[in-house]
Amino acid sequence: MRQFLLSSTILSTVTAIALFPFDAIADPIIVAAVISAGAGTAVAYAAGTIAAGAVLGYFATSFMISAGLSFAMQSLSPKPKGSGISSAANSAILTSGVSPVADHQIIYGETKVGGVIVYKEATQNNKFLHIVVALAGHECEAIETVYLNDEALTLDVDGNVTAPEKYENLVRINTHLGSATQLADSDLVSDSAGKWTANHRLQGICYVYARLEFNADAFPNGEPNITAIVKGKKVYNPNTSSTVWSANSALCVRDYLFSNYGLNSDASEIDDALVIVAANICDEDITLSEGGTEDRYTTNGAISTGTKPAETIDALLRCMGGSLWYAQGKWRIKAAAYITPTFSFTEDDLRSNVSIQTRHSRRDNYNIVKGTFRGEASNWQFSDFPEIRSQTFIDADNGDESGMDLEMGLVSSAATAQRIAKIALYQNREQLTLSASFGLRAFQVQVGDVINFTNTRAGFTDKPFEVVNWVFAPNDSGEIVVNMTLRETSAAVYDWDAEESAFELNNTILADPFDVPAIGLSVTSEARIINEHLTNVLKINTTSSSPERVDYVEVQFKKTTETEYTNTSIGDLGLFEILDVADDFYDVRVRGVNTLGIKGDFNTYSGFQVTGLADPPADVSDLSATVNNGAVFVEWEAVPDLDLSFYRIRYALETSGATWANATTASEKIARPATNATLPARSGTYMIRAYDKIGNASVNYSSFIVPVASIQTFATSDTQTEHSGFTGTKTGCSVSSGSLIITDPSTAPSTATYEFSNYIDTGSVRRVTSRIDLETVRVDNSAGLWDNISGNWDTWAGNWDNWTGAAQFADTDVLRYIATTDDNPASSPTWSDWKAFKAGDFSGRAFKFKIELKSTSNSITPSIDFLRAYVEYN
Repeated sequence: MRQFLLSSTILSTVTAIALFPFDAIADPIIVAAVISAGAGTAVAYAAGTIAAGAVLGYFATSFMISAGLSFAMQSLSPKPKGSGISSAANSAILTSGVSPVADHQIIYGETKVGGVIVYKEATQNNKFLHIVVALAGHECEAIETVYLNDEALTLDVDGNVTAPEKYENLVRINTHLGSATQLADSDLVSDSAGKWTANHRLQGICYVYARLEFNADAFPNGEPNITAIVKGKKVYNPNTSSTVWSANSALCVRDYLFSNYGLNSDASEIDDALVIVAANICDEDITLSEGGTEDRYTTNGAISTGTKPAETIDALLRCMGGSLWYAQGKWRIKAAAYITPTFSFTEDDLRSNVSIQTRHSRRDNYNIVKGTFRGEASNWQFSDFPEIRSQTFIDADNGDESGMDLEMGLVSSAATAQRIAKIALYQNREQLTLSASFGLRAFQVQVGDVINFTNTRAGFTDKPFEVVNWVFAPNDSGEIVVNMTLRETSAAVYDWDAEESAFELNNTILADPFDVPAIGLSVTSEARIINEHLTNVLKINTTSSSPERVDYVEVQFKKTTETEYTNTSIGDLGLFEILDVADDFYDVRVRGVNTLGIKGDFNTYSGFQVTGLADPPADVSDLSATVNNGAVFVEWEAVPDLDLSFYRIRYALETSGATWANATTASEKIARPATNATLPARSGTYMIRAYDKIGNASVNYSSFIVPVASIQTFATSDTQTEHSGFTGTKTGCSVSSGSLIITDPSTAPSTATYEFSNYIDTGSVRRVTSRIDLETVRVDNSAGLWDNISGNWDTWAGNWDNWTGAAQFADTDVLRYIATTDDNPASSPTWSDWKAFKAGDFSGRAFKFKIELKSTSNSITPSIDFLRAYVEYN
């Protein structure tokens, strides 16, 4: 260990200080070994006494080619409290002071430091104070700026201060970089009256000599603190075979391994090929958010030779998020960057069972990284860099916040500190560690390599792992194997924009026992007769792409307008039925439950419309008719709908262009299961539709025409014509534009009666055939305004084009009535009661007629423009 020594000689009233370089016998290497234990990875710092030269022999004796040092340093791992790790980063001297025996300060990169005052003397009756401050125990590249009490000094070529103005002509600064040939400061030799001689060369010591002239205004607080910004040690670069100043973190680590104040390793003990790889990574340009670039990893700070090597190495490695290990007789280093796997291993390479640790212990797990850095942006004070916080990881840890303090006193950039902190966080979440013995193919890899591992049982398919321990030794059977400890890794660890949830999901392709697969569902409905009751059935079909992971399924439903779901049933994947639901809109949701009772997320189908009871029945088909003896025999194919209730037949006088709306009822209701009917024979058009239990009609009507030629003719045909004057008795009806209508149909239902203006007298009692022929048109008195059309549009049957023609409506009707008498109608006849009829045979001498106009919709009326009664006989 190299130290600064303070002389105890007292000269006059001022302590005289002399500097003597001193090389102590090198201490044994203190080894920091990574030990896997418990549920995670803990870092234990063992106070070993194995000197570097003895390492290889020790491992050879144990049949180990790569050591128990294996992963000698993992700088970003959590450290046990009180371990002292990383205190090296805080060992820089920030305030210059006197010490009788002080450790050397080692400066890497560029930083601001104070030093050890190795000489202090007042001359010329205390007019001048001479101070020598040793900044570093090695040659430095440059002393950039000298500060008095944190005020930067501007010097002329002779070292005289020209600014700040208060120090002008009062302060002279001489700097010495510590070369092996450096001479004693001539000014100090001259001014010290022989106390500082030409022999005080301080070779290998970088120092500042300051001469201060007493001035109460310039130095109101007495002796100032002397510090300087120093570009520190020149380091060897194996890539260029040159020794020059560099802040490259990998080269700084190499320098410490090689230097006598470090591990004092031979150059042959350092794997310079890996040093070059790590150094190239450190030199990569990183674009900064505020613009510009910086090197990926640099080291800028000072450490003390009094710090334990393990602590110093840890502090140096943190600057590049790196690792260091000893393998095959060489120190090897690695910077934080993803290495593409070059070797792949499978079950065939295994020589033992695989031990897998899936998670860290809670103590070693963290989801927040915070810490300190020190650089120009913080005025060279230790400052907090913006913490790295992952809400994704906090949620994964059940909301428990767990922080890690990452001291990075040798990192001078907050941006670099944040990048390293994020790597630390991501690296910590790659928690899967496995250990196993492998065959001799594993000889091709070493600690720090990344390999692909495939293991079907564990669910690994070319999953990348980093080799963190490699031991060559015989197993219990005497077979030579390679025992490896592998830690999962991924390129995302080093990606600033990595998707954090991926770190919780990438352990294996095997199913997570806490992850329940989504349940697929389809929803249909149908009408069904159950216990002679027509009901809607909501049918829910559940599926899964991973049915083996689903123990059972939960099904819930509700009306869309409701807020609470109803638990309907649980059961195996497949079809679920909900019985007796009303026509409405429904939301259905399902979720799976696995064998551990873990419930998955609901999959919801919203707004499914059940219309089983509202759907109209099928149209009547295969309609046929036969006219015989004054009757029409009609038959048809049964409509298959379960909710079929009845059939209705309407009649129109026209034999072409007839419509359902502009017709009258021939048969109001023919109940199921009937498929035929007998009607009075009349020439014209007969139309039929099917109706369900709630009154929905089939979309279209079917029709047949009875031609005039099919109707029996009679010798005598007496008629009574009422149009277009309609002079008969009107009750609730009136004549408009030559047509008979309901006078006020505004409020449904509305009716009106019209009694014919005269009777038909046949002269004697006889058997006759009678009928009333009329032509009617459905009229909308609302003048066609959409707002006044009755009913819901989406329940209207037929096509849009037919709505205005009213072809599908059945909200008007005209009933026919007849009364008979055997008396002379001109005297005082006795008339029979009015009888509703369509057409038929009657007995009597005279016959009178009336009709009833009916409407079941507001502002709708039948409009009759042809009205005639017939009495025919032979």
